[in-house]
Amino acid sequence: MPKPQPAPFVAKSDRADSRDKPATSIARATPSVAPPPPSDNRLIELLEKDIDKAVEQPRERRRLQFSKDVVEHPRVRQFISQYSVSNKSYFETLLARSGKYMPIIAKVLSEEGLPEELAYLALLESEFQVDTASQAGAAGLWQFVPSTARQYGLRIDDWVDERRDPVKSTKAAAAYLKDLHRYYGRWYLVTAAYNAGPAIIDKALQTSRASDFWGIKEKAQLSQETRNFVPKFVAVALIATNPKKYGFNNLRYEEPLEFDEVEAEGLLKFDAAAEMAEADRAMIKELNPALLRSVTPPGSRGYRLRVPVGKGLVFAKAGEYQRSKETEPVQVVTHEVKRGDTLASIAARYGQAVSSLMELNGLTTARLQIGQKLRVILDGIRGSLR
Repeated sequence: MPKPQPAPFVAKSDRADSRDKPATSIARATPSVAPPPPSDNRLIELLEKDIDKAVEQPRERRRLQFSKDVVEHPRVRQFISQYSVSNKSYFETLLARSGKYMPIIAKVLSEEGLPEELAYLALLESEFQVDTASQAGAAGLWQFVPSTARQYGLRIDDWVDERRDPVKSTKAAAAYLKDLHRYYGRWYLVTAAYNAGPAIIDKALQTSRASDFWGIKEKAQLSQETRNFVPKFVAVALIATNPKKYGFNNLRYEEPLEFDEVEAEGLLKFDAAAEMAEADRAMIKELNPALLRSVTPPGSRGYRLRVPVGKGLVFAKAGEYQRSKETEPVQVVTHEVKRGDTLASIAARYGQAVSSLMELNGLTTARLQIGQKLRVILDGIRGSLR
């Protein structure tokens, strides 16, 4: 492979030891193995052909079908055994969780011209948890670091973190994967670069002068997580697409994520949105994981809020009624803590619940400091059907 030019991507550190994961995480739980045999190069070549073949198909038939040699490769079988035997109970939990996100992720990837099985990269990255984060600052289903997320159009600020949005983050991930493929030209390098970061793979290519992935990893000392990412991906995809074949006979998938989108004008608290949509507040929160403070962001005209499917019209009618009653816009004010102030007294002053004030300001304890500044929302609700 010719020596690449510096990658046009923001670096992402190799995160083998930095992910905030439980000890049984499939991204980290790896049995001790001897250095991979030369036949591992064959796995890479075969996988490359399988993905290229899938991408060349018409969009409606763009599915990743692994060849027999890939399915039966020793490294793949090793991880299949790990997930379906050693860690079966934990992996069953992940498969059940996939029911919530796979339909929407697969739909986005298909629309972007990618095989939907690439969604299982997200299972390896985040275990399909929208709120997971790493010590290195990566977050969301696709574990974007802030710089790369912003490069691909995701909003991150005090109010919103779209890395946690399953739809928007998947669109960004699809664009990122396609850019990586245009740059490297090989899918196995794309998957490795997505996991470790392009800067690490570039350095490995430049310093190892190796012509294959396993040569790169031996000479450049890539992390164990990155070395095993390709066979893990194949193993996960094989089990997830045919779980009964691997002994998962009684899976109970979580319900698919479904919603209506509405326009929420100005600041709208989840409590008010739930009342307008005749829904549970917890459901509004679950459908809008990108909203960090349980309220739509200030300064946004027509923020697209998600409500339970079938509740969009109910929300819109409630919004029209509220607009007919309101005369003053909703606003955020800043309260500076003074001597004698407590969260309870501040909440009472502004007609707020203490829990709402804590959530809005990201507080985990009721302890305040003189001079500390707290956001307070002066209530009001409005919205319309999108």
